[in-house]
Amino acid sequence: MTNASPVKAGVRLSAPILRTIFPKADLTILYAFLERQHVLSAAGVNQTRQRLAYFFANIHHETGGLTIANLTESINYSAERMAAVWPNRFANAAAVRANYGTAPGWQLKAFDDIYGGRMGNRPGTSDGSTYIGRGGPQITGRDGYAEIGKRIGHDLMSAPALATYHHLQPDICAAFWDWKGMNKLADPGNFTGCVKAWNGGTNGLADRQKQLARIQPLLAQAEWGPIAVPDPPPEPAPVIEASPPSIWAAFFMVLKNLFGDKS
Repeated sequence: MTNASPVKAGVRLSAPILRTIFPKADLTILYAFLERQHVLSAAGVNQTRQRLAYFFANIHHETGGLTIANLTESINYSAERMAAVWPNRFANAAAVRANYGTAPGWQLKAFDDIYGGRMGNRPGTSDGSTYIGRGGPQITGRDGYAEIGKRIGHDLMSAPALATYHHLQPDICAAFWDWKGMNKLADPGNFTGCVKAWNGGTNGLADRQKQLARIQPLLAQAEWGPIAVPDPPPEPAPVIEASPPSIWAAFFMVLKNLFGDKS
């Protein structure tokens, strides 16, 4: 990072470490994490290697290593898959079909129903299929979009797709971590508690633990040092328009044009 002023110390991420943690992620996302490490510092994420490992292990699981299409939860479920994911709601695939049919778009109705009336979503609306999981944390529900949007200074409620923008991922992930109070769970080593706070249960716990075991030795190699805050871009120079020529200047210009410059 250039043109930056150091603030407090923390675990410093490097391009090789980030690429090893997320080997198939788009480079623009990794570059954002490299350049905006100060937002992780502001949330305390990089104050210990343990916090940072918990942070990245959950992000990796939620997004397939930051590779899922548009960083957005897919709702293209089969009836069988939906019954498997929500066994408390559906006894089997036939029960899913009985509720929502098989016509194109049936998954939208299902998500409006499944996610409706919770996480701030309004019952009987399209909130459930609108505020699906997005971004590194897979923010879900109106409440989540409103809270993270407020914290990062962007209106995610009106424009949910903003949560997928690559350059915003460090801010979104750090804001989510801070919102959920993860530091107090990570510090005593309560990884399962972090998972529950992250997604409301222990869904995918085995894979999250697998990613954690892989990421921890990678972060052990990271340096500890000052985390820099990039300087804001310079203000554009004011446009100064030339003053109109005086009458006499215009007069002498006419003369020079008529008679030529003899100087």
